[in-house]
Amino acid sequence: MPIRAVTFDVYSALFDTVSGLTAAVTGVLRRRNAIDDPRTVARRWRQKHAECLLVLNSLDRAPASNREAIEIAARFALRDVQPPLAPEEMPGLIAAWERLPAWPEAREALSAVRSRPLLLASLSNGDEGMQRALLATLPVTFDRIISTEGGRFKPHPSIYEKTLAALGVGRDELLHVAGSPTDAMGATAAGITTLWVNRTDEPVLDARYAPAFESRDLHSIAPLLDALA
Repeated sequence: MPIRAVTFDVYSALFDTVSGLTAAVTGVLRRRNAIDDPRTVARRWRQKHAECLLVLNSLDRAPASNREAIEIAARFALRDVQPPLAPEEMPGLIAAWERLPAWPEAREALSAVRSRPLLLASLSNGDEGMQRALLATLPVTFDRIISTEGGRFKPHPSIYEKTLAALGVGRDELLHVAGSPTDAMGATAAGITTLWVNRTDEPVLDARYAPAFESRDLHSIAPLLDALA
């Protein structure tokens, strides 16, 4: 079946999360005259955020809240700063996730999708409000903003089923653009055609769930859509 809809992961596929978090962390460290490398701390924050999502999925105790996971990971990444992270600093750190810089080619890629008769949607672990604030910085309109909020985080199978239902398309009619290996494997395991934007040339963990397509950036979107038409 021809592709009828395209979904994009937000925090990795469309936006440069680590660079955005580096800017936020820099202020915290400067106020303390800390010698820590801001980008290293930002990477730790991002890594622990991803780990937190997987742990919360496994515990299966509470509905998904990305804001909560961001705060848990931030406190861990900055646990050694002195004086300790103050409560009034946390809102600014969380807000950084709504001001992330888009990858340079993101606007061109989204415009290529928007110029075609396709549904365009986000599919993110981000809470809906946080996604809306971030996606509003892009020059295209999304037909749907799909969030894991209140359910389970990606790569839980339920979020991919939710996406298919929300868009009214079949598995073979959706192209998902993943920015992380876990999302790429999750969407592939759900039977969805997946493009993994693998900017760091990372090998897939489990070859059984290797995505159908892989590229280093978003420039491959337009030719891939032409090939799948």
